[in-house]
Parts: sequence; C-alpha cells; structure tokens
Amino acid sequence: MKKSYVFFYTDKVGSREAVKKLLDSIPEISHWRFDMPNSFYLVSEESAEVLATKILQSTNNSGRFLITEYSENSQGWLTKQSWYLLNNKDYAPKK
Repeated sequence: MKKSYVFFYTDKVGSREAVKKLLDSIPEISHWRFDMPNSFYLVSEESAEVLATKILQSTNNSGRFLITEYSENSQGWLTKQSWYLLNNKDYAPKK
C-alpha cells in the first residue's frame, strides 16, 4: 500500500540537486516533490525504516534526516500540488 512521507534533512546530506539524484536512485520511491528548503514529500510502498536505510547507505552516514509518514492529522500552508501528492500518493493531473 502506498504511503506519503515528509523527508527533512540537514545540509550535510547534500544539496537539493544531490538529494534529487539520491531520491531518483531509490526505486522504492515512486514519486517525490519539493517546495520548501531541506525537505521533500515522498511516496513509497516501503516503510520509513526501509527508506531511511537506503538513504543512510547512499549518504555514507553523513548528515541527519527524518522521514515521517504523513497522516490526515496534519495542517500547514503548502501548494495545491504538494497537498495533492500527500493526500493522493500521486502527482496532480496536468490541466
């Protein structure tokens, strides 16, 4: 079952471009997007533990990060596209 996650990371994990490449290299992550510094929204069928292990291996234990599963008990000010991804576990349809 697909789950939505929020991934926060320190600069030591890598630049945004480096993290984008990292996320693209993990086949267990089916979708991702960003709209804030040092964070991404992820979609995967895997657990946070599996994703964290993959990221940790790819970063050679450099930097700190947190992966937390998104729940409906959340609130914030995000773009419509980000809310769509978190709630529907897919990219918003293009108009």
